[in-house]
Amino acid sequence: MNLQTTIMIAAYNAARFLPKSIASARAQTGLTPEIIVADDASKDETPQIMREFPDVRYIQMSQNGGPSVARNAAIEAATGDWIAVLDADDDMVPGRLSTMLGHALAADADIVLGNFTRVDIHGVPVNGGVFLPPSEIDPLHHLTLEDYLAGNQMTAGEKCLGYLKPIFRREYLMETGLRYDPALRNSEDYHIIAAAIAEGAKVIISPEPDYLYQQAEGSLSATVPPKYIEALLAADAEFAAKVLAPGADTRTERLAQLIEIRRIHLETLMAAEVVMTQLKNRKIMAAGKLCASNARARKLVMTKLSEAVRKRLPGG
Repeated sequence: MNLQTTIMIAAYNAARFLPKSIASARAQTGLTPEIIVADDASKDETPQIMREFPDVRYIQMSQNGGPSVARNAAIEAATGDWIAVLDADDDMVPGRLSTMLGHALAADADIVLGNFTRVDIHGVPVNGGVFLPPSEIDPLHHLTLEDYLAGNQMTAGEKCLGYLKPIFRREYLMETGLRYDPALRNSEDYHIIAAAIAEGAKVIISPEPDYLYQQAEGSLSATVPPKYIEALLAADAEFAAKVLAPGADTRTERLAQLIEIRRIHLETLMAAEVVMTQLKNRKIMAAGKLCASNARARKLVMTKLSEAVRKRLPGG
């Protein structure tokens, strides 16, 4: 396989992780990747660490803009036929990109989403390890917009397809001008893939769980800044207006239902995160009032609190 590949690593205050993630990028078999680290104005030792990797292209952002902005900068700098996303605190097994490129060629794909294994900081599988059962994935199946929305409903315990790290055919990105939404600091992968499918991109899932996603201890009960969810809701609304516009080829009753369900779940999540933030800031009365007025948010808050308590108990 004679395809040039770029691996882009967006990094913010990730100096302690970069040597390992860069090593896993270098270790890819069957190809010699171009590696780009886009430093999102880190305040740690990232610039000093990167001096140890003269073979890695290093881009320093002048101000912090979030992962979308950093990745867009890396996309503009990339020279490979394919561009792979690797988060700074994650790793890949050596044959991952060669396997994904094989699937891409077989399915004539523009984007391949990679299955993964959840691991702790030591690389030990956690929370069931493998994310999607490989036997249930057909790597020749081109995802429809309904497929992708159905797998991104933002419900508690759901396996969101937006977590799957993609590789992009660079020519497709250049021809369409598709980029990450700079307003988003979470779920940015979901939105770029949804936009691509809506515009006719051929998107598949690679079944092999060969991306090692580091899941931080206690992440299930961690809070998300409500302003991030607010930005996501705004992006979702703009996307809905486009794909459900009268006369749009993408407009279907099923898609409209999926978008509405996702909106309700996101609004519930935002309300729950507001409550969690209030509790953290000891604003008990305000948190109680919001919980009393929103049954869905109240249920989610109780789940988060139960998870937080469980992790603090011996053997949790």
